[in-house]
Amino acid sequence: MKMTSADIEKLAHLARIHVSDEESEHMRTDLEKILAYVERLSNIDTLGIPETERSGAAHALRLDEAHSVTAETRQLILENFPDRVGDALKVPAVFEKPKG
Repeated sequence: MKMTSADIEKLAHLARIHVSDEESEHMRTDLEKILAYVERLSNIDTLGIPETERSGAAHALRLDEAHSVTAETRQLILENFPDRVGDALKVPAVFEKPKG
């Protein structure tokens, strides 16, 4: 799939990153190679392979586990966090419309 400079600009905007003209050209060629590889993968015949089969790497993900901390550690985290409201840690919105 051919990528244009406009495609790279749009992706950079969505990712909220600044990309120079030189970086844009590198990204364009890299993304074209990646998309060509994905296209090759999509042409592989997977008939007869059950959907539940996975590689060993699929089990390498960590489980989400809650870890308790001492009251002293919790207070230290709260005191050192840059922006909070009471005991709630305030972080930038992920899905907020980009400015600019």
